[in-house]
Amino acid sequence: MSIAKKRLDPFCDPKKIGEQAYYESKYTYAIYDLFPVVKGHTLIVPKRHVSGIAELTDAEAVDLVMTIKRVVPKLLKIYRADDSYNIVAQIGPYSGRTVNHLHIHIIPRNKYDMYSEYNDKLYKDLRKYELDGIAMHAVAPEIERLRKIFKYKERE
Repeated sequence: MSIAKKRLDPFCDPKKIGEQAYYESKYTYAIYDLFPVVKGHTLIVPKRHVSGIAELTDAEAVDLVMTIKRVVPKLLKIYRADDSYNIVAQIGPYSGRTVNHLHIHIIPRNKYDMYSEYNDKLYKDLRKYELDGIAMHAVAPEIERLRKIFKYKERE
């Protein structure tokens, strides 16, 4: 990676991380998002620069999940999130990501947050396909394709 690109990555900048971090493990940081969509919006960021999950070592991947496991319950309690939260990762150039450094968004949710009405519409639209009975029919070929690729055998 070029020095210029690394400088643009805020997650590789020790000063920026130092300003935002509130939890640290061997391989990851939990930092508060500078542009939170709701209070408590957190990013789980690997210390080593990687663009996606596949680039993590096994130890880094386990550490990342354990960091999420440790941070989420406290966020839910602090922000009264009613046991509700989103986990989001935007990976790759067409995903909407803004920083080419893996980071997982943890977004505490509750029935009073500003997206509750949007969620209702989103999930209503998603359920329409399920209720119309077309969802499984539409995705069955893709499921079969993935089962072959991953050599998945259905449980009996």
